[in-house]
Amino acid sequence: METIRLASFLPPSAPFTSLQPTTIPLPTPKDHEILIRVTHVSIQQVDLLYARGQHQNNNPRKGHIHPPFTLGLDFSGIVISTPSSRSSSTTTSNPKSPQTKPPIISNLHHSPSFSPGDRIFGSHPSAFSTFLSLPPAALHHIPHTISPRVAAALVSGVVSYTAARVLSQITATHTVLVTGVPGNLALIAAQIASSLGAKVICLARSEERAEAVRDISPGVTVLSGEGDWVGRIKAVTGGRGVDVILDHVGVVREGLGCLAFGGTVVLVGFAGRAGEMEEVGMNRILLNGARVVGYRFGEGGRRGMFDVQECWRGYLGMVERGEVRAIVDGRRYVGFKDVGRAMEDLDKGRLVGKAVVEVGGGVDAKL
Repeated sequence: METIRLASFLPPSAPFTSLQPTTIPLPTPKDHEILIRVTHVSIQQVDLLYARGQHQNNNPRKGHIHPPFTLGLDFSGIVISTPSSRSSSTTTSNPKSPQTKPPIISNLHHSPSFSPGDRIFGSHPSAFSTFLSLPPAALHHIPHTISPRVAAALVSGVVSYTAARVLSQITATHTVLVTGVPGNLALIAAQIASSLGAKVICLARSEERAEAVRDISPGVTVLSGEGDWVGRIKAVTGGRGVDVILDHVGVVREGLGCLAFGGTVVLVGFAGRAGEMEEVGMNRILLNGARVVGYRFGEGGRRGMFDVQECWRGYLGMVERGEVRAIVDGRRYVGFKDVGRAMEDLDKGRLVGKAVVEVGGGVDAKL
């Protein structure tokens, strides 16, 4: 099968377009796992960091992502086989063989049942592969109202839901600043905050990018990050400032200047820092009475900071009610050969929303 596999980290001098698909053996599902034919994958900032070896999970001592490894996290696809379908097939071909039950695994009771042919989506390491073999807890049914292409773009939105709904506890009384539009996480965060009744202000890197967001987000105030954006936010809030900042790019130092007293900053990422972390005076946090929350969805879930399955239920409910929609960039990417091009477009700030790559066919695709 095809995959984007790295024998070593991509050096800074090499463009992401240098990534090319390779062929590796098809995965053999364990007794409890589901075999999936991947049809679409989407690109995110973490993929860029993993490829360069710049993510905390690439740390030689503490990380768990080291070469050789397969890139990718977010995907959609079709179920090829399940434990019960494989067991049934084995029993039919050999009636005397006893039917064995799959082992009980962590969080299995949270997972819906799956059957061959079901449309599914999820997030898991090594997603840039033709086939995946995963536990049921890693998968979710695609709502009937959306396509697999759109579903691949929606996967990471659960990160935005948890930041806005769970960690920030946004309500209709709040004014919320979302940085990093028109990035996908930021666009979904803005939609979620708006659905919760909050007044939403979005911050884009430039006026050109701000205009692109205005075209797709009516009713949301969108400002350019050029010049004195702190002053402009203070002006549109009547001098009070914002109650919550969902920061995807690393502007806490400046953001404190437009945060209302007692406000909350949720630090989602550093996409705008180019590897250089900002320094923030602790006195400003004290004087603002501010709450600053460092947020890692994967690690937070593993350590019990929030209930991951509960976050998924809440997020999928918003998707099914039409309160959240994916913004998929208009560029077309087909095949694993285009994954590198999509990553390069994300890295260069060319995207509006999410880059989705079509990588495979349906149930009848060859195994």
